[in-house]
Amino acid sequence: MREYFCGWYFKCQSNKHTLAVIPAFHRSKNKRSCSIQIITDTCAWNVDFPYEDYCQQTGRFDISIKNNHFSNKGISLFINTPSLSVSGALSFGEFTPIRYDIMGPFCYVPFMECRHSVVSMKHTVAGSLNINGKAYSFDNAAGYIEGDRGYSFPKRYIWTQCIFENGSLMLSVADIPFGLFSFTGIIGIIHVKSKKVK
Repeated sequence: MREYFCGWYFKCQSNKHTLAVIPAFHRSKNKRSCSIQIITDTCAWNVDFPYEDYCQQTGRFDISIKNNHFSNKGISLFINTPSLSVSGALSFGEFTPIRYDIMGPFCYVPFMECRHSVVSMKHTVAGSLNINGKAYSFDNAAGYIEGDRGYSFPKRYIWTQCIFENGSLMLSVADIPFGLFSFTGIIGIIHVKSKKVK
């Protein structure tokens, strides 16, 4: 069985808080598992789950890991471990997808090490989460979602993403193996109001 991973990056940003939630699954020759990472302005946690707790609905953006749910409608989290307690739900407004595959022509190349996707450049976020007793409110907030899948992350890469008042930006530079050679790949997009510039 070939190694494979797939994960999604949910960013939620308000005037007071920035939160990232990363559900993922991982498969190797010796182990299969899934996980949820929670990243705040000051702390980060990674919670492992049995692989059997992972479920993705065919043909739509709908993912569950045990009692935690992720979709185009929002996310709900119920995690209780010795180091992390999370409960609550966030709802999403209409997504702003891009009109093409961010990988460009390389989306047609088989056996790529890692494939990147942009689900939504910007959308509204409403709701709240309680993380280890602290309330994180995201009323009138904004969100961003992207994903990665493949058998390995690039050996070297730099990535950034920011949400600003009238839009958002994503930029990534990575070392891309290609047969016997490698090259530096750059992908990026700027969303400004209703316009998107690659």
